[in-house]
Amino acid sequence: MVRKVITATPTASLMEVARLMRKSRIGSVIIVKDHKPVGILTESDFIKLVARGTDMKSAQAQDFMHRNIVTCEPSLTVIDALMVMRAEKIRHLPVVKTSRLVGVISIRDLIAATQFTSLYVI
Repeated sequence: MVRKVITATPTASLMEVARLMRKSRIGSVIIVKDHKPVGILTESDFIKLVARGTDMKSAQAQDFMHRNIVTCEPSLTVIDALMVMRAEKIRHLPVVKTSRLVGVISIRDLIAATQFTSLYVI
């Protein structure tokens, strides 16, 4: 889990969010309000937005973010996180504790955590 989560506000422009992702070399930005996750934007979202011709300077994160985000508690196991990601078809899982964002788990994190074991059947 990454504890230093890159976040943006709902009113941030899509250009600002894209620049955050590029600068931080990450695949998603969690949109937060009062330290609580209210949405997410991912690199695949930006591909769709560019293909549609969306004006990145004037459009805001809140206009295009996924609002019904799937989150988990810090106590979630690696296997359970993998199962959630697979079932929900997501690659980024925000971690919340008492409704506040405390981290994010990416599919890369989970691959790294399981790469040295052969206990798992795909």
